[in-house]
Amino acid sequence: MNRLLALVKREFWENKGAFRTTPLVIGGIFLAAMLMFLITFNHFDNEFQSLKELLRFIAQQDVDLRAKILYQVNLSMSVIFSMVLAFVVFFYLLGALYDDRKDRSILFWKSLPASDTLTIASKLLAAMVVAPVIFWVIYVITHIVIMLLFSSVVMILGENPWTLLLSIGSPFKAWGLVLASYFAQSIWALPLYGWLMLVSAFAPRIPLLFAVLPPLVLGVLELWIDFLQTFTLNDNLFGLFGHWFANSPLIMSADSYSNDEFGVAMGIPITSDFDHQITVGNMIDRLFSIDMLIGLAIALVFLTAALWFRRRATER
Repeated sequence: MNRLLALVKREFWENKGAFRTTPLVIGGIFLAAMLMFLITFNHFDNEFQSLKELLRFIAQQDVDLRAKILYQVNLSMSVIFSMVLAFVVFFYLLGALYDDRKDRSILFWKSLPASDTLTIASKLLAAMVVAPVIFWVIYVITHIVIMLLFSSVVMILGENPWTLLLSIGSPFKAWGLVLASYFAQSIWALPLYGWLMLVSAFAPRIPLLFAVLPPLVLGVLELWIDFLQTFTLNDNLFGLFGHWFANSPLIMSADSYSNDEFGVAMGIPITSDFDHQITVGNMIDRLFSIDMLIGLAIALVFLTAALWFRRRATER
């Protein structure tokens, strides 16, 4: 266990630019956008003459309505962090085993008292736990700073920030759901993570090409063969990828839950296989589904193959 933790720490320090600096930049962009809004509000072409007038209008609205809006805004803010996190993890795993071979350091790491299994496990844990937790912490801090900044402005303009903002919106619930969606997505994405690590373990060069080109070619060939047989474009590998992506437990899109309620959703609500409303129960439904069971089997095959290639890797 101590060796595994040491390897995970190594992954963090070697990739702290992607794991730590990237979400800090996103948080900085959010704060800069907030400041720009506060400074330039009076120059917008809108029906409110001043920010104070806007705050008075907001204060007159129903408390439940304000709470719903704040709650949905909080969840919506996580979408940018989630999208960037997905790119960070994708390219991290793509280079996780390839970089050791590229810079000829693989024999050094193999000489340490850590097995190839532990090495792969540490890189997988870094992608599934370390990176999501860091992104989540910075997302929460960013939200807190924005709320404190806006509350200061509200107080200066003569309104009560506690009753207007801070006491409503269920921020702890939103933060908890975002963190739960990150962990659920890490499990849901295991087939993709396994494929990326397999490619990283064997690709002689340009792992991105090896990761993308085979599924693309296979999907096009399958589409072409199906079309020749039926003259219709049925679901194939592309449809399978789309189905998997649309049913993701990650908070990433918008949905209308009823005639009078609209908000963010898990995955993309174009399928009816799962409920896309953001609840822990809906996340659990995905993780204990047949789709997830098949995904875990596929991930196991990919990771086993990645371990096989890792054990036989030599300097090039």
